[in-house]
This record gives sequence, C-alpha cells and structure tokens, in this order.
Amino acid sequence: MNLVLIRVKPNSLLEKNTCEDLFDAKGTLLLKKGIEIHDSIRERLRRREVYVLQYHEDLTLKHVKRFPKDAYIKLVGFLWTIYHEDKLIGPAQIEKTVDMVNLILKEIQTEAVYLDLNAGLVDLEKFKQHDYRTFIHAINVALLSALTGMRLGYGGEALKELILGALLHDLGKLKIPSEILNKPGCLSDDEFTIIKQHPLMGGEMLENAHLLPNVMATIKEHHERWNGKGYPFGLRGHEIHQDAQIVAVADVYEALTADRPYRKGLPPYHALEMMIAWSGIDFNPQLVQAFRESLILYPENAKITLNTGEVGVVVAIPVQMPTRPLLRLLFNREGSYVNEEIYVDLMQDLTRFIERVEFEELG
Repeated sequence: MNLVLIRVKPNSLLEKNTCEDLFDAKGTLLLKKGIEIHDSIRERLRRREVYVLQYHEDLTLKHVKRFPKDAYIKLVGFLWTIYHEDKLIGPAQIEKTVDMVNLILKEIQTEAVYLDLNAGLVDLEKFKQHDYRTFIHAINVALLSALTGMRLGYGGEALKELILGALLHDLGKLKIPSEILNKPGCLSDDEFTIIKQHPLMGGEMLENAHLLPNVMATIKEHHERWNGKGYPFGLRGHEIHQDAQIVAVADVYEALTADRPYRKGLPPYHALEMMIAWSGIDFNPQLVQAFRESLILYPENAKITLNTGEVGVVVAIPVQMPTRPLLRLLFNREGSYVNEEIYVDLMQDLTRFIERVEFEELG
C-alpha cells in the first residue's frame, strides 16, 4: 500500500465543509479538513486540480500521484518555523511571547493553587501523550493569541489570563477518543457531535480549578462565531468574551498553517487571505485587523516569488486585502531580468499568488 494523492471530481467540492484535507498535485495543502468552503474559495478550487491523500495499491491510474517524499515533515513549533521560513513575526516578538508562555506553563505544572483539578494539577504530560498534535496546537495558539493581545494593548494579568485560556482551550479533547480526533476521512454526524462537546468538557474538567471567569469563558466559547453560527451556545458578536474571540482567530489560523506529519500547512499568506475573507462573518473584524497587524507582511526590500516563477517587489499594498499587493516585476517566468516597468496587480489577477517572500538587499 502506498500513500498517494488522488484527484477529486469537481462535484465533490460542492459540500459545505471539506471532508478531507485538500492538496495540489505537489502535495501542498490547499484546505484543511472541516473548513467551511465559501463561494469564493470553492471557485478558486474548481479552477485547479485538487487531490486528497489516500492509501492505494494501483499507481497506474492517471488520477493517482505518489505523495512527494519531502512533504513528510516533522511536527515543530509553528512560530519558530514561520519566522525562519517566512519571517512574518519579528525575533523580538517571538522571544517575548515564548518566554511568557513558558512561564505560564511552568506555573500550571507547579502551583497547585493555580489549577486545582479534582485535588490535583492539570497533567500536561497526559495531554501530550493523548494527542501530541493538539498539545503543540494549544501552545502555538497561545503564542499567536499573545501577539494579538499585545497589539490590542493587553498587558500584566490580562495578558497572562489570555495566554492561560489559550493554553487550556482544547483541554476537553482529553475526553475525546483519539480515533475520532485523528480520523482521516469525514466525521459522521455522531462523531462531530462528540467533537463539538470539547469546549463544555474542558469547562467541566476545570470547574474546581478556581479560574477567573474570563479564562473559563475562553475555554467554553472559543468555537463561537461572530455571526452566531458557532457552538456550543450560538453566541454572536460581543456576546462572546473578547479573549475567546482572540483565541478563535489564532485557533483557526494555526490550524490552517500548521504542519502535519503527512503534509505541509497552507502558506501563511494564503491562510491570512482566508481569515480576512471571514472577517465580519466568523470573526470580529477589529480582532482580525489586530492579528494581521501583528504580522510583518512585507518588510522593506522584500522580494516576492509568485507561483508562476515570476519575481517582483511590492510597490503598493491595498488596505482591504493586504495579502494581494501590487508588484513591479524583476524576473519573468523564464527567470530572465525584466528591463522595463511591468506591474502585476494581484487584486485583479487571482491566478497568481505569492509562494515565497525573501528578505535580502536588492541590487
């Protein structure tokens, strides 16, 4: 049996949510399982070849491709990877947020008064063993939440409590069987109902932990949505605690971009486009704006490589869609230097998208 990419039929993209991770022909993740397919995203998917990852014996079929060997990657901390590969986050920001999160992790494990869970401490080692991917996800969500919180003016105890809520937001998944958490295909209705209980399960596990109300609200409300279509309470707008709203943004972005043992996450620029598209629908627009401003999209002298192989520099960034800048081309598709002023407006040409940002002096 071989792990292969199998092309999906266009009519399979008519579902409201993705039943499986969707890849391109090179094994790059396009859309994560369980994500709602909005009309604009569905149209983009229909214009390209889309594949799912499966085990298959027959490699002679035209719609089957071997999964690229380099797509198998080690699960690592998201912010460390994102800084070195895409430099979306400044090194000073990373150092500061990592220090804060590490401090709170130590407090969780050493201060009985802090999290007295059934007369004992929250066993983070048990969390790691139950589902290591979820554990790493929680840490990364805490880091991203901290960045957004600081952008919004959080500090002191408020920032500490935001980070704590983010670290514990998925604790209820300890009660979810691993075979459901890691199921490769679509969840059944019953399985999805079980998954949707994890915010309330986390709250129940921490009933005796003497946590502040805002931390408990983050745990219970991080799957609520701005338009009222989230769960478990169906809260909308400012009915949702702001800390939970921040964690919701970080939670979805991390899930879109994080690497998995069998594939690489969405490029951060693509994921950010999706988050901006969902602003005002799933997420508080002000918080999406703060999250975006926490990232360094295009520093001075950044070179942009497009999916076409063309290379250019950013000359203007549209406020409404900062991930789709106006570029002046330096090199064409063949790699030849462009000795005239040619511009590419990514807002107008949706067939081109950013694959890589390099940070070097331009000669």
